Amino acid sequence: MNNESKIDRVYIRKEDKKVYDKLQDEDPTSPFFERENREVYMVALARGFIDGERLGLNNREGFIRLATLKSKDKAIIKAIAVQEEETLGILGDKEKVYKIANEYAAGGLQLLKERVLKQNIGSYVKRLESELIETFDNSKVFIRD
Repeated sequence: MNNESKIDRVYIRKEDKKVYDKLQDEDPTSPFFERENREVYMVALARGFIDGERLGLNNREGFIRLATLKSKDKAIIKAIAVQEEETLGILGDKEKVYKIANEYAAGGLQLLKERVLKQNIGSYVKRLESELIETFDNSKVFIRD
């Protein structure tokens, strides 16, 4: 079996499923209330990457089929892997690309849990907006349409 056929979904830590549920289904004040798994996973991934928080997935379960990810999601996942490994060669190892993404998403989810579920909703959303604008403004990467 080749590397391409082994990876068909992103994974989360089994214990994190409850956090995703709380953010999406149980707390109407959450900015992620009634959002898709894909959306919350991608925010957790970005948050983990921005803050450098990676957690291993020793006890994992499948969470999102790769076929349901948008092309932009996959591009972000690949870009993070390239940045992390500092080589385009990483793109040839799909298993490692998604391992990196899953670990950053796990780390980012813990940060979201602390920042969203333990404080006023408005303050988190405003702070996140400011952080994203600052990160973009300080970025040396140029994005073209």
